[in-house]
Amino acid sequence: MNRRLIILVVALAGVASLIQHAPLAWVDSALPDGFGPVTGTYWNGQIDDVPLLGDVSVDGRLGHVQLATAPGEVTFRGDVSPTGVTDLVLSMPIARLPISDARLSGLVGRVSLQIDEAVIEEGACVSAVGHASTDVLSANRATFDWYGPELAGPVDCIDGRLRVRLSGQEGGQNVSATILTGMDGTYRSDISVVTADPMAGNALALFGFGPDGQGGYSLSEQGRWR
Repeated sequence: MNRRLIILVVALAGVASLIQHAPLAWVDSALPDGFGPVTGTYWNGQIDDVPLLGDVSVDGRLGHVQLATAPGEVTFRGDVSPTGVTDLVLSMPIARLPISDARLSGLVGRVSLQIDEAVIEEGACVSAVGHASTDVLSANRATFDWYGPELAGPVDCIDGRLRVRLSGQEGGQNVSATILTGMDGTYRSDISVVTADPMAGNALALFGFGPDGQGGYSLSEQGRWR
């Protein structure tokens, strides 16, 4: 083996070692505000105190990163790359959501989101395939003084935003909700309720719903979740 080849082999070994032991702290400055300290390497590290999720483990791969939380009340795992996510699973208590609206404080139940694949380009949601569900209406019967159905539906993209369409039917009641979320943290929600339950009108009015003119109730809101 000649001298140049030896030098090349040694250099490549050094680069490989550098990559293998690259500290995760190198990406710390790129993380949004509010994240805790990072430890370990890009290939085997951890980001502490991630909003909503808690501590998240990082398992770096060539071209993408696998993220996951430890077993607990929040379940999160997924494969993230510069162009989107695959096999993302998120399940958490409603109480952990970043909701500042006092009307929704103290709610119980869970919300679950599964995204098989989502393509992100230049900060916009290009395409997504997934499913979402929540039991917030059925789990808060005592709070609402009204019992609503569990909601579930598809996840996709429209006009650069992630769209979740939920619906559910039970006991003559029909509830549908469409939630649009932008990559910049903006959101819009449109919810409609059709019910013959006389108790529903009083309960829904407390949460901002009004008659839709067709025998049901509706609520539209928009804002920023972060």
